[in-house]
Amino acid sequence: MKKKALPIVAAAVVAALALATWASPHWQLYQMRAAVEARDAQALSRYVDFPKLRESVKVQVMRRLGAAGALAESRSNPFADFGRRMALAVIDPVVDAAVSPEGVAAMLEAGDIRVQSRPEAPSQQAGEAPREKLNYDVSYRSWNQVLVERADGGGVAFVLDRHGLWSWKLAGVELRED
Repeated sequence: MKKKALPIVAAAVVAALALATWASPHWQLYQMRAAVEARDAQALSRYVDFPKLRESVKVQVMRRLGAAGALAESRSNPFADFGRRMALAVIDPVVDAAVSPEGVAAMLEAGDIRVQSRPEAPSQQAGEAPREKLNYDVSYRSWNQVLVERADGGGVAFVLDRHGLWSWKLAGVELRED
């Protein structure tokens, strides 16, 4: 009797571990959403890889501004290199403002990149209906990366990278090609 139960128990344990591994980004996103709703930027900071996120936002903004082509041209044209450096000088402070604990909270709350930080007090007026929560779809890109997109297809897509077996951190964004 015991020999027959051992494979069943082992299969159940393996299935539970596989389910927990698959569901881990969903759970992490739930924790991030709870931190945003509680307006707890410090708690949210635990789920963000700020250096990677800043670099991702800079690359996306430079690509959107068409500066990616200027990078190749800057090797042969000193004016193109000067223009790229000027663009970075303008973009860096904006990205640093957007990729702060408060800025990331605003991004996740709105499902889009916001430069200004959100107000500390809720903007909901007395008698006004509560703001609708955004729904997100989570899809695996690989074992170590998932893409989190707004269910309505708008805004930006957020990229979560695996940190350990069941832990994930926000490490990038992808701007839509609207």
